[in-house]
Amino acid sequence: MTEHSPTYITKYIAGRHHDYMPDWYAEVGAKITQTMLINSILPYVGLTTGFLIPMIKRKLDQKFSGNPYKTKKTSMAAYKDLYSGSDYVIHFKYSGVLNIVYITMMYGMGMPILFVLAAFNFFNQWVCERIIVAYCVKLPPALDDKLTINAINMLKWAPILLLFNGYWMISNKQIYQNVFTFIDKSTETMPSKHFVYFGVNWGTPMLFMACVAVFIIAIQKIFADYLMKWGFAMASKEIKVDEDLPNFFKSVKLSQADELIHENVNMQNNFLFNLNDPDTIARLDETKVPKKSIQGTPWY
Repeated sequence: MTEHSPTYITKYIAGRHHDYMPDWYAEVGAKITQTMLINSILPYVGLTTGFLIPMIKRKLDQKFSGNPYKTKKTSMAAYKDLYSGSDYVIHFKYSGVLNIVYITMMYGMGMPILFVLAAFNFFNQWVCERIIVAYCVKLPPALDDKLTINAINMLKWAPILLLFNGYWMISNKQIYQNVFTFIDKSTETMPSKHFVYFGVNWGTPMLFMACVAVFIIAIQKIFADYLMKWGFAMASKEIKVDEDLPNFFKSVKLSQADELIHENVNMQNNFLFNLNDPDTIARLDETKVPKKSIQGTPWY
């Protein structure tokens, strides 16, 4: 971007390519496409490791006897951790989706093959995640819609990126107007002569849609309360749920805490098993009289 103004800023953004020129597609674009292709088959790698690694660990624990009741584990927590599967990292899955969407929207207008690879990637993720959730991991916890809403709020900026960067890619003069500039050395790269100007060309409709989209988003942000009041929103008001759940160790009754401790001691003395983690037992042993106690079964 060294040929663009202001030069006191763009001089620090000095890459090999001045714009989305043919050389850029051959060098950078090819690497992006290759990376997207590798990412599209990675879900099957995660599915394979999700099956093989726990199976190998369980076989070693059983000494290859095939009997799940024959184990080297000396605590119930360690045994359940080995045989119940790993936690389902939903936030990691969301980050992968965001990564694929933004890369595709960023460069998809100049490299349409990215849309095909993104669709192939999402299909593979859909297939593999269904198998992983059903057979490899623990039952995911019940979550509210905050994580999904945050992901959607991040995704809604991707089309804006597609429109603005797509306009810049398809308005390149070297590709679409055959404009060229002489260079003094073969090691130099040809300047793009691609600057922002207020004129009409084949990319103007995309720029117009980008500006309209930004205007609509700005109106939604500025007049959000009024739009919600007038009925131009998904909900008439924002629903906030406060379950007011206390901390377990501050609300469990002393008798129930003692019951859990004695049960763990009995399992340890008679069956050489720790039913609960030592840290949990230590915190239960330090429990004081609660101000507001749990009613019913404490470990539910």
